[in-house]
Order: sequence, then C-alpha cells, then structure tokens
Amino acid sequence: MPAEQRTLITRAIERAEEQLLQLRGVQTGTADVTRQLLRSLRHSAGLSDNAWKRTALAAANAGIPLEEVARWVDMTPDALMNMLTAGQEDSG
Repeated sequence: MPAEQRTLITRAIERAEEQLLQLRGVQTGTADVTRQLLRSLRHSAGLSDNAWKRTALAAANAGIPLEEVARWVDMTPDALMNMLTAGQEDSG
C-alpha cells in the first residue's frame, strides 16, 4: 500500500477516534445532567408529597370532615386516615 494511502487511512482513523472521544464526553455529560435532574425531581417529589400530606393533616385538624379532605386528594377516607396516622407515627 502506498504511503500516501496509509497516511490518509491513519488520519481518518485518528479523526474517528477523536469523534468517539468527544461523543463519549457528551454522553458522560448528558448522563451527569440526567442524574442530577432525576435527583432534583426525586427531591421535589418528596417535598410535594410532604406538603400535601401536611396540608391534608392541617385541614383535618381544623375540623374539615375527613371525607371531604379525602375527596380533595382523591383518596378513600380510610386510606387518608392510614396515611395521616402513619405520618404522625413516623414523626414521633
């Protein structure tokens, strides 16, 4: 094989290697961003879950009938009572 062709092939391989390394870097960056986004979403979901439970508990403690509060959160009164009771037990 002529030296000129070997040089062209070598350059093409080197460019392909560079592109693969860049792609791997992009994928790693994307994975890091995705991982951080999922952590943030999980944290936000936990805060939101805690907020509606506290709100439901406050409404029940304020004298709003449990059946009405349960309708607001699309739960059965029994399920809501179990959730509120479990929340009180967890917090001591």
